[in-house]
Amino acid sequence: MLSQHDMRTISEAAEALSVSASRLRLGERCGTLPRARRSSAEWRVYTPEDIERLRRPGVGERKRRPEGSDE
Repeated sequence: MLSQHDMRTISEAAEALSVSASRLRLGERCGTLPRARRSSAEWRVYTPEDIERLRRPGVGERKRRPEGSDE
């Protein structure tokens, strides 16, 4: 089970990822990033595993439709 010491705030996660906290919020709203866990106070919190997952190539990129696709 994760303790509070394992959890990172959005600011700490953003710093670890070299992006702004606003970028993480926007990515979540747009659906390009997975939704963050929430604390009991409804703050976004990230585990070390969440941060590693967000570092993976392709995470946060928009999915592009093939040219000529009408979908």
